[in-house]
Amino acid sequence: VRHRCGDDGSVTQHTDVVVVGGGQSGLAAGYHLRRQGLDFTVLDAEAASGGSWQHMWDSLHLFSPAEHSSLPGRLMPNQPGETYPGAGHVVDYLADYEKRYGLPVQHGTQVDAVRRDGDRLLVEADSGTWRARAVISATGTWSRPFLPAVPGRGLFTGRQLHTVNYRRPDDFAGQRVVVVGGGNSGAQIAADL
Repeated sequence: VRHRCGDDGSVTQHTDVVVVGGGQSGLAAGYHLRRQGLDFTVLDAEAASGGSWQHMWDSLHLFSPAEHSSLPGRLMPNQPGETYPGAGHVVDYLADYEKRYGLPVQHGTQVDAVRRDGDRLLVEADSGTWRARAVISATGTWSRPFLPAVPGRGLFTGRQLHTVNYRRPDDFAGQRVVVVGGGNSGAQIAADL
């Protein structure tokens, strides 16, 4: 439903729920909202389907087999020749999932603010405003990586980068490298190097 408001002719769209973020969490939320018969939209800053997976490093693979990495309602198919699917396979799966369930994802939509408006929430984005009963934040951390304050960081004159900027081991050939962090990403990058 569209509702005109303001002298500037702006349009506020009314819906039950706005999901901010169109990656795995946002799509899974959309699946369940659809099953509940709620009116909703998914606003995603990415220009295409696949969430942050479309920006990952070349050798990234899931840490579990496809059958353990599925979203609700749709098993992730195996990737031929791979025990652990690669990032490109995940992107294809997410794009297919979005299409299969006809999820109302608006790609290329940057959300600027969410604020209270009486008993509703206003979601202000670069493409318009939505008034909703609820907002689900499914944005993840990819676009805003956390770099902890490390004493002496400014004294180090070598190259420093976050996981989001890593692409391939060839970029570091012949160099000494320290990987800080032993989680899944750090361990996989260290093995890659």
